[in-house]
Amino acid sequence: MSSRNFGIGTRRLDSAGRLWLQKSGLSFSSVDTMAQRWNDFAKFSKDNGIGRMEGVSKELIQSYANSLIDRGFSASTIQNRISAINSVMKIATKGAWESISPRSLGAPARSYVRTVAPKCLDVDLKASLEGRTGAREEALAGLARELGLREEEAAKLDAKGALREALSRGEIHVIYGTKGGRPRIVPITNESRQIPALERAAAVQGKSGSMIPIGTTYKAFRPVIDSARNAVKAATNGQGLHALRAGYACARYKAITGRDAPVVAGSRLVSKALDHEARLQIAKELGHNRVDVTASYLGSAK
Repeated sequence: MSSRNFGIGTRRLDSAGRLWLQKSGLSFSSVDTMAQRWNDFAKFSKDNGIGRMEGVSKELIQSYANSLIDRGFSASTIQNRISAINSVMKIATKGAWESISPRSLGAPARSYVRTVAPKCLDVDLKASLEGRTGAREEALAGLARELGLREEEAAKLDAKGALREALSRGEIHVIYGTKGGRPRIVPITNESRQIPALERAAAVQGKSGSMIPIGTTYKAFRPVIDSARNAVKAATNGQGLHALRAGYACARYKAITGRDAPVVAGSRLVSKALDHEARLQIAKELGHNRVDVTASYLGSAK
């Protein structure tokens, strides 16, 4: 085995990053996301004469951060890219790597506040997606919009079982693919939209125990999720699956408070107490433990 790239067995900087991530025990989705971010850095490193992990330095990462800033990337993108580098290097060096703060490199402060209303509130998503993609992709998008599911949660949902739960108990349990492995309950609060979304998903699920066909791994199913994401972007002028979760959150906010969410209305139209109550409930339904995270779906609480 080659000693290059801390002995992972490949001379390529980009593939070395993915291999180290795969050895870390992270979920496939986390590995895939961080590997893609690492690949951009690996290309930058190669272009600047560095082709192995042993040559990665703070100075190189500083130059990379400067290039991202110059290319106009958002604060969140820059911070995610630097975080991925830190993660890969920490794993490859068995903890010896000293993480570098994006702020110390001059990266702008990250903002989690959504400032653009989700376009899925203004369109009939099912009608907009029809003809753009397949029934399975449409079903995944429907689960994200009507039940607030993340893409992995939607893919791993037993829609048939969830439909039975929804009809008998007025709620569904989200167990697989959740962030941090934390299960949660999503209430059925809008039967006219949520039940049809579950019915469509159950219809395309077939004999499988999830939205992923029998004999197919989640990794092999990823292109279907990518297709769903691309179809949603085409139907909503660039907004993806995360915007569908924001659509769910905004709809729930209006149902709870009687007024539009700040990102839709342009400002907070209810009392701070009611706003907080709504955010707390929505945070639970979306699978977050913190109320402040809801700003990325609902806009500022100020």
